[in-house]
Amino acid sequence: MEKCIIDGKEFKNGGVLARHLKKEHGLIFNEYYHEHIIKSNEIPKCKCGCGQEMKWKKSSYAEYSKGHYSRVHNNWGHNPKAIENSAETRRQQYANGERQMWNVGLTKDTDERVKNNGIQSSIGINSNPQELKRRADEMSKNRRNGIMPTLYGPKSSQWKGGVSEIKSIAHNDKRLYDEWKYPILIRDGFKCVECNESGNLHIHHDKEQMCEIVKKHMPDMEYITDFELKKLIAAKIVDYHIQNKVSGITLCGKCHEKYHPSLNFV
Repeated sequence: MEKCIIDGKEFKNGGVLARHLKKEHGLIFNEYYHEHIIKSNEIPKCKCGCGQEMKWKKSSYAEYSKGHYSRVHNNWGHNPKAIENSAETRRQQYANGERQMWNVGLTKDTDERVKNNGIQSSIGINSNPQELKRRADEMSKNRRNGIMPTLYGPKSSQWKGGVSEIKSIAHNDKRLYDEWKYPILIRDGFKCVECNESGNLHIHHDKEQMCEIVKKHMPDMEYITDFELKKLIAAKIVDYHIQNKVSGITLCGKCHEKYHPSLNFV
């Protein structure tokens, strides 16, 4: 039975009540609902909290937008164990090739979505200090608990065959300074050849680059762990500079940075 709030009369169903409202009170059911049931002209919003206004359905408004009921009444979505099992299943599917990332093989040059994602991600993250800190904290947490282990040596994405440490040993060698760097500093009057600055001076390889020289002296090994061997290779690199009078010029930190923008010389 349906009861009319206005006059208290009862009807066997909503259809009869609707005809009564139209005939006796001049109201369609939507108007009757707002004026006498919820007593507000405001359209109800989805109960999941998304803020979406609901659509009228025959005699009332729906409680949830399509598909939003499960956001609140979904035991799986609020079950930590089920969520972890689902994540593990996805990891296994990615590992055996059953599931693939949507952007595998795509680049910003071949796919507009990849290009736009990169642009939006860069703008959004770089302009949001809170998000940058959140991501940094999350990375640190994942490294500490082993979810994202720190990779060293050949396992690292930045691995370049063990060149960096050998370069550093050679650069700091006293013979390299005394017999190669110092004569160049004297020749250039202890001033940057580009801006005449006399502070924070470096010797820049202006013809044969340091990385090319290092590669010439690297043994055919994937990973050098022996420190004595690294020192021996560095000594040969120093000898090469002195014996071949490798070309170099004096630059200040700022001018040197122009040639190596990815390094911080200042």
